[in-house]
Parts: sequence; C-alpha cells; structure tokens
Amino acid sequence: MLIEGQFPIAAAPETLLVHLFDAGLMASCLPGCEQLEAIDADRYRAVVVIAMAGIKARFELLVEITKRDDRNVWAVTRGDEGGHASNLQAESQVRLEDVPEGTMVHYRSEVSVTGRLGRFALGMMKKKAQSMGEEFAANLQRKLEALGNASATSPGAA
Repeated sequence: MLIEGQFPIAAAPETLLVHLFDAGLMASCLPGCEQLEAIDADRYRAVVVIAMAGIKARFELLVEITKRDDRNVWAVTRGDEGGHASNLQAESQVRLEDVPEGTMVHYRSEVSVTGRLGRFALGMMKKKAQSMGEEFAANLQRKLEALGNASATSPGAA
C-alpha cells in the first residue's frame, strides 16, 4: 500500500535534516513509539505500537538508511509483531523542499503488512497510517518550535 503526503515545517532544510536523525526527538514525535535507538549512523532499532479496530500490535523494527543526500533520505524498515503474528516491510523516501516558510517535507512509503494486521481492509490501514503521519507532523512542528528553530526562519527574522 502506498502512503504519501507532505507537510510544512518552519525550519530550514539543513536544520531539519539534522533533527531527522535525532533518535530521541523522532521517538517523541512518532505516535505509538515506545523506543527508538541508534545502532549506528545508518541503522535504528524501534518498538512501535499500532492500535486499530480493537487490535493492538507491538512491532519490533529495524530501520536502515539506504541512501541520503542534502535533501533526501531513503530507508527500508522491516520487523514483526511478537510471535510473528504480523510482519511489516516498508521502503520509504523523505524529500525536503526549500520554501519561503522553511521546508516542505514530502514523504512516500510503499508498505506491506502481512499476518493478522494484513487481513484488515486496505482503506482502514491506509487511514491509520495517514493519521499517524499527520500526528507525527504536528508533533515535530511543536518540538522544533520548542527548540527555537522556527524563529530562525520566521518572516522578519534576519
């Protein structure tokens, strides 16, 4: 299933890119994230809980950055729910576009879920993923504003 979208962040792309690799910050923004730790510069271990239609799944994931440049990040995520009840695999790209307000973040993920969660209707799973993306965007904006990054790119700040 294809999940894609975009959202604005009031921070310069260079600043935002640094924060995207801050495991603690990302964990605090990602809905359902219980744990996110860097294994090395390109690999992260995560535990994410997804609740949908009365079912709660706890995924242990490995996220691997496969390529990056100054405006793009490509990653592969693989993992499963305890006991292999459900498996998740995703190939994702995040693209940062410089805009007058800061950065427009474009994301695109091709996600495959098999097992008990894979039996849900595609529409329900896609809505859940979209809502998690929207919540992540709002959380990230709040965290960056709290860190003072928004003021660096606000109109009149020069």
